[in-house]
Amino acid sequence: MVRVKGSKSRKKPSMAARADKASTATGTRYLILGLAVSCVAALAWAGWQTEKTVVASAQFRVQALEIRGLRLLTGEQVLDSSGVEVGDGLFDVDLDAMARRLHGLVWVRSARVERKPPDRLVVHLEERRRVLWMEWRSQQHGLDAEGVLLPPERLATEGISDLNLPVLRVGGLSDSLVVGQVVPDSTVHRLLDWWTVACRVAPELVADISQVEAFGEDALVLRLVADNLEVRLPYGQVQERLSTLNEVLSRVYNECPNPAYVDLRFAGQAVVGRESSATTIDIGRPIGDVPSSTQVQRHG
Repeated sequence: MVRVKGSKSRKKPSMAARADKASTATGTRYLILGLAVSCVAALAWAGWQTEKTVVASAQFRVQALEIRGLRLLTGEQVLDSSGVEVGDGLFDVDLDAMARRLHGLVWVRSARVERKPPDRLVVHLEERRRVLWMEWRSQQHGLDAEGVLLPPERLATEGISDLNLPVLRVGGLSDSLVVGQVVPDSTVHRLLDWWTVACRVAPELVADISQVEAFGEDALVLRLVADNLEVRLPYGQVQERLSTLNEVLSRVYNECPNPAYVDLRFAGQAVVGRESSATTIDIGRPIGDVPSSTQVQRHG
């Protein structure tokens, strides 16, 4: 008799066995993730400790201010207003707050502060400058290019060129003006705008001007240094009219001795007044046609 061997049947893994393997794989992934998170946290903590150590280090302490743009103010004034003391932590200083404190100084137009490790703060200043004097409350205060009222007291650091400026006269100014703030007066700003242009287009002529004031609503009056001659001229076309004035002045002293005023408000002519009479000088061409290159002997 021949026996036939039957095939052995394979045992299939049970559900419990498969679940156990899946659990093991999941646990491994969580372990790896946990280790990664721990490494990141350790690195962050180490970096924080390093930064903390650096910040607290005696090496990173403020020892000096490096001030750029300083001309009128002194280093002591800037240091006193900064709110920072020698030995403060370099990285503890609030740069924006320090800049705001410096901006509070009347003579500071803008301020910016930056760190310069290991031991310095760099201060970038833009100072205000007087461009005119202005009479207010019986005193001559400074006025900057933006119309900010500046103190009447002269600074020890100001030179002759800083102080030898014309006086701006404007009637009816408010008694509530504040030093360090913009003067809220339209006439002041109109005259200031005219003066800014005049300084740019005719720097030699403006050096001969001692006073500027409004003359009605559409004109202004200048006083010249040499003999207090009054010059009346309208706003606008500043370069052309000052060029005309330069040309006319040489003729005025030749043809009209001892003039009291020159009136250039009329196109094509200049009216020259004396104490008791007036003379008209024909300019020869409209004011707007006077070439800017005309060279005439300066007044005085």
